[in-house]
Amino acid sequence: MPIQPIPTSTVTCSDGSSDTYVGLNPNTDPADKVQAFVNCFRNAAYYASSLCLDLPPKLILAQWGGESGWATGSYQKTNQNWANLVYTNPNNPPGNEGPGVGGWAKFCGRTKHAYGYGNFFDKDINPIYSELIDYLVWCQIKGITPSEYTCARFIADAGYGGPDHDAYYNNLVAWMDTLCNLSDFC
Repeated sequence: MPIQPIPTSTVTCSDGSSDTYVGLNPNTDPADKVQAFVNCFRNAAYYASSLCLDLPPKLILAQWGGESGWATGSYQKTNQNWANLVYTNPNNPPGNEGPGVGGWAKFCGRTKHAYGYGNFFDKDINPIYSELIDYLVWCQIKGITPSEYTCARFIADAGYGGPDHDAYYNNLVAWMDTLCNLSDFC
């Protein structure tokens, strides 16, 4: 059976803009599920990367995929929050529409989520990610591509995935491996 695309629809957001609302991934085969996820979120990951000093899109897609079960999680769909960004206040994460189901932030759709994720790591908003941002700035100054593994380490060590930093880092690495092994992205 061919890969089924993840269903999407155009929605009007509370600010009057439009966005793409993403449904649940209908694929059950692991490779089809990951490839459909990449097909649906590739451009959004590049957009988030451009907002966050070229944070590697491979890491972004892998984190969104892993956090959402490759777009099979009902909370993530309801909240349009594929990275499980926690709602802190109306300004954090950036662009959220308020508290969503399960304490997660809620976004209007895929682009608003990418915007929120790409700006989430801002040192003024979330100073715990200052080492990540300092590294990304250093890479830009040196003209080198940031290592997705170094970025994953900074994200995990800042506590994104909870108090067990090594376990979350290992999850990020495993999700990147899954992304590369089961899709055309890498």
